[in-house]
Amino acid sequence: MLSKWRRFLPGKRAESKFPTSLPGSNRLSTIRSLDDANNFVAQLKAQSEPKDQIAKQEYYRTLVLAQTPKAVLAQIQMDKHKHGYRNREKRLYELIDFNDSFVSYVLATPHAQLPGLAEKLQVDMTTLCRKLDTPMFTNLQFEAIVRGLSREIAVYRGSLHRGFKARMTNRTEDAFGIDMVITQPETGKTLNIDCKTPPAFRHRMEDLLKDGRITEQQLLAADEADFITTEHRRNDERVNVTMLCIRPDTLGEIIDFTFTDTAPLALLLNKVFDSIS
Repeated sequence: MLSKWRRFLPGKRAESKFPTSLPGSNRLSTIRSLDDANNFVAQLKAQSEPKDQIAKQEYYRTLVLAQTPKAVLAQIQMDKHKHGYRNREKRLYELIDFNDSFVSYVLATPHAQLPGLAEKLQVDMTTLCRKLDTPMFTNLQFEAIVRGLSREIAVYRGSLHRGFKARMTNRTEDAFGIDMVITQPETGKTLNIDCKTPPAFRHRMEDLLKDGRITEQQLLAADEADFITTEHRRNDERVNVTMLCIRPDTLGEIIDFTFTDTAPLALLLNKVFDSIS
């Protein structure tokens, strides 16, 4: 839960609204409007990421909470205009930025503290949005965000657990939809991973087939193997990206952002590495 709101003292507002340091997320109590929240986020991002693990965890928790009101409004606009509108890309990047902060918060949190983390965060986000009189994610929206990010975090954490090297990408700066980069230490081979649910995996492959980028035979093989590697192009850049199907039937369940067993993931990743030169 968020700490108790401190009594607001009008005479001190100017000097305390936006701190130059971040001793804790109780500083969120100084936010009283959406503009305040947006300015607060800008100040947080201007600071260096704390080196101390506890401070880093608190930093990202505070950042997630402060970004929530803007992210919710972006989600509302995205849902309202499903077929595109003038500011769609800007709203999309606001959501991506929020998701990146959420992932960083989870990764900065000790494993023992992960149970119940999402539920506690949802309560804190709701409290802040009520204070600012702004909308909050619906339960369905929030659950969808947590499920989607849980898959990515579980793959990242699972790959590290199995001895691979891995790093998450900053998607606000990435043009290829890459969630993470995983390296096989013994070979030095590297994969650019894009995690997909089974329906999203199939849908994306059908788009690739329709665009003539893969054949029917490749689609069937990928559907069986639960991965496909294709070349992505943007301007003069060319990057190989591996879509990984995160199928519960083969990879197992994800609980508290973690696979219950990481052996199936290691098997799948090694199959992908074996398929590339």
